[in-house]
Amino acid sequence: MTASCSQPVIGVATEKGPRRPLNADAHAHHQFHDRLAVAIVDGTGSTPEVAEFAQLAAATAVRIAARRTPVWGVMAAAELCEDPTEDISSPSGAIVVATALPGRYWQIAWAGDSAAYRWATDGSVKRVTNPHTQGELLRARGASEEDARRVDHRIMNSLDLAHVYGVWGMCVRSRLLVLASDGLHRLPETEIATVLQEHASDPEMCAQQLVKAARERSSDDITALVVPHPQADGWSTGTAPTAEGEE
Repeated sequence: MTASCSQPVIGVATEKGPRRPLNADAHAHHQFHDRLAVAIVDGTGSTPEVAEFAQLAAATAVRIAARRTPVWGVMAAAELCEDPTEDISSPSGAIVVATALPGRYWQIAWAGDSAAYRWATDGSVKRVTNPHTQGELLRARGASEEDARRVDHRIMNSLDLAHVYGVWGMCVRSRLLVLASDGLHRLPETEIATVLQEHASDPEMCAQQLVKAARERSSDDITALVVPHPQADGWSTGTAPTAEGEE
């Protein structure tokens, strides 16, 4: 965890899936002047090439997002998929990027099933990104949860497809965000909220406990970033932040 007057406080935890040869999740953060950007890329596959791509894509996205917007960050990372010699781009991955704005606002952009969660003042947690998966599409069409879960792993948008299907974006207000790869998605929002409440003064411990809890439900790679807004009081001193203002 980083804590100083010039650097943001970010809790980070990542773990390779028990049956995966390596961890293809990647994360990055970058601060340009007073603008903080954070990102997670969940590489598609488990090869060294995919892992290297995910790291480069995350690093590219945050540098552009801190200077422009998260949407620009996602599209800059998507350029890394382009190969004029191939009809199908490879490697690729899902991505979520967030940039902190004044007033405890966050701009968020994503492609695929990597997620962002906001922590409300009443202690509840809500996923604010809609996963681009076949499972989510079936839910929207009224399918049963059982049928939808069978195809939750089939993503319908990713970095190599962003130029076709576009990038989704939004702005939310929250004193803290959780960014996560899809390895966390089976962990209920109520359990995420409990972890945040129990370790409110320690984002690093929050991230570690989220990954630990998610491991009981997933064999995938899991990555979690717990990111207090730079304007949220208390994080740099190790005390729980004040929470007035957010819904």
